[in-house]
Amino acid sequence: MKSTILAIVGPSGSGKTTLAEHLKHELNIPVIVSYTTRPIREGEVNGKDHHFVSEQDMPPHEEMLAYTKFGDYHYWSHISQVPENGVCSYVIDEKGLLKLWENFDQDYNIVPILIKRDESILSKTVDPERLKRDKLRVTIEDAAYKAIIVNNGTLEEFQKQAVQTIQTLI
Repeated sequence: MKSTILAIVGPSGSGKTTLAEHLKHELNIPVIVSYTTRPIREGEVNGKDHHFVSEQDMPPHEEMLAYTKFGDYHYWSHISQVPENGVCSYVIDEKGLLKLWENFDQDYNIVPILIKRDESILSKTVDPERLKRDKLRVTIEDAAYKAIIVNNGTLEEFQKQAVQTIQTLI
């Protein structure tokens, strides 16, 4: 049996990390925490939000599950982070998802999930520089995703809808 990776994609501030953490607590789905060379932001926790490391800590690309460079910083995860014969979630950008499909589609059941949120909400809650960088991201057609979850309501509505959606996919 192949391991399943719930690949959670969406713009900055859409709720990707919130969803992954909720799935961890609600459905006992572990989260792949990516490594990054970018500085830690205020409020982030090393090992929870990312593993914050230097470029010298980067493994060879053949040991990476996914890799992307975004905003002049490297982001990746390691193949060893995928649980054997289980389900995990992974917050990833579109470029990383494309590489994941390209390199590991035969090895894992990759379930891409898109989180959408109205720009009017994002513009009130996300740093303008991050929103500007998001405009440079690769785009993937909505039809490529197994599920699209809209996060424009309350946190509770988002979490409830997400859990119901995810349960139908795993």
